[in-house]
Amino acid sequence: MRPFATIALLGVLVTACGSAGPTSTVPPEGSSPNSAAIYAVALRQLVSVDNTFGGEGNPWSELLVLASLDPSAGDATFGGGAPDSQQVRPLTAEERNAIEATLTPLAPIRWIDDADEWRTDDLMPVIPGSAILGVGAITFDDQAALVPMSMWCGGLCGTWFTYRVTLSDAGWVVSGIEGPIAIS
Repeated sequence: MRPFATIALLGVLVTACGSAGPTSTVPPEGSSPNSAAIYAVALRQLVSVDNTFGGEGNPWSELLVLASLDPSAGDATFGGGAPDSQQVRPLTAEERNAIEATLTPLAPIRWIDDADEWRTDDLMPVIPGSAILGVGAITFDDQAALVPMSMWCGGLCGTWFTYRVTLSDAGWVVSGIEGPIAIS
């Protein structure tokens, strides 16, 4: 490969990985910190588009949704330290209602407290055809909400990444993936 082509390819890869700019728990000026709407749109995108099976639609018979924030969402290495209280808080009633309203048309949902209790010894969900979904604590950069996501559908079926969710005239929309992606 020519040196110029190598440099161009590296530039594309670095750009595709997203920015590593500062984040905070404070939303951008002029936007609503509506975590319920942000989580709902992110989970719908995960289930119906980015479900690792290609194509649009929902491949799951049932969706097992963690009732609390998942501190390992967005990170397939499962952290590396004790999460702070904001990373493990229960989802609020408003967040749960928005998630239910968004996901129920796609498949039945069940709220679960511990993903490990819903996996068999060979790491499959205990309900055949189901997926375990989790969301992490939302952070904001100066332009968008960053939402860590997790989906577990077996020992060789899972994904962890962070969505970039932006506010448009139509409301919050997933505009892409920020940073690294892990798929098992």
